[in-house]
Amino acid sequence: MDNVTHTLVGLIVGESAATHARPCERGLSIQTRRTALIAVAVVGSNSPDLDLLVSLRGSAAGNLDYMLWHRGYTHTLLGCAALALLLYAVTDLVLRMRQLAPSREDRLLLLGTALLTTALHLAMDYLNSYGVHPFWPMDNRWRYGDRVFIVEPLYWVAAAPLWWGLRRAASRLLFALAVGGVVVLGLATGMMSGLSCCALAVGFLLLAAGGSRLSARSAARMSVVLGLAVTCAFALAGREAAQRAQGLARANFPDDRLLDHVLTPQPANPLCWDLWLLEASGDRYVARHAVLSLGPVFLPAGGCALAEPAPHTAPRVAVAARDTPAVQWLGETFVPDSLLKGAVAANCEAAAFMLFARAPFIAVDAEGAVLGDLRFDRGRERGSFEVPLSGNRDSAHAGESLTCRRAAPWVAPRADLLGPPG
Repeated sequence: MDNVTHTLVGLIVGESAATHARPCERGLSIQTRRTALIAVAVVGSNSPDLDLLVSLRGSAAGNLDYMLWHRGYTHTLLGCAALALLLYAVTDLVLRMRQLAPSREDRLLLLGTALLTTALHLAMDYLNSYGVHPFWPMDNRWRYGDRVFIVEPLYWVAAAPLWWGLRRAASRLLFALAVGGVVVLGLATGMMSGLSCCALAVGFLLLAAGGSRLSARSAARMSVVLGLAVTCAFALAGREAAQRAQGLARANFPDDRLLDHVLTPQPANPLCWDLWLLEASGDRYVARHAVLSLGPVFLPAGGCALAEPAPHTAPRVAVAARDTPAVQWLGETFVPDSLLKGAVAANCEAAAFMLFARAPFIAVDAEGAVLGDLRFDRGRERGSFEVPLSGNRDSAHAGESLTCRRAAPWVAPRADLLGPPG
């Protein structure tokens, strides 16, 4: 998820912990404890993204470093636990430097908040199609939730009851500007419909106004309930979308073998889903793109914002399947098995890229061949989630190139497509 969402989730957790903690004669004052809990929760909610310091270290292969090492070790259960303990230790040191003596209850609350918020970061990142590998080093496979878009503004609106509780006017202004910005961006990019944007803006204003009449505890409870409701809505809708995706594959392409399906909902709309069906068809790998509507009576697939034509690098042809109110096919791309295996065997950057790529494609243009990931194929120019296939960077030359990251321990998501070249 984006860091605005992680920050707001931390705010909700910190406020909830502060308002539900029992008063104590010893230890931190109520205000000091609230400030400490919110600070720990907000930092803890963002701390796993410290791996960006490694993944964006500025090498010539910055994009490949990002793909392999963002959501790396810090996005595991062990990594989150270590970050939480470190955060607790730093917090304790700061309190000691300020000559404050937290009680045993204060310490337990701070430690629990640090553990919970780092774990929530991992859980929320799992919800989208980018993936995490939480059980490293026991299990190095990527895990995908396929339930929430990487920027989901409904979580921002869920935190609106806490708006008046922010003590600094600058914080309230930044919060409001963030919500307004995502509404404008959603309209400008076509990622959200006008109705969704209007509902977001009105919902934020109503919840923020309502929160001004609630106690801090009631406002925190409302935000928790709203956040859980958003998660449940997308989780249930995603489960239904996954079942329908499998049904579409069986009904329209019975001779092909379904390898995986990638699902991403339209922001603020659990009825519309972007779908990739990844299948093996004879001696080639085929990826079919569609928009799926879970409520075609109210909102046909063609009416979803996701159905609007968008630029892409991967070559596409029409899908041999009929559009219906529930599904609109956008095109398909295919790669012969021998071409993909040969590219990976001959190019160590391609081999490293396949440790990340869930929906690979190969495209050729005037600049040469490129290996990319369909999940992030959003423009005709060379994108951040692509690697060039020009040149030979086999294992004999891997040690000479900073761009070859074979040391990454992750299992290739599409290992089912790899093997000796045919």
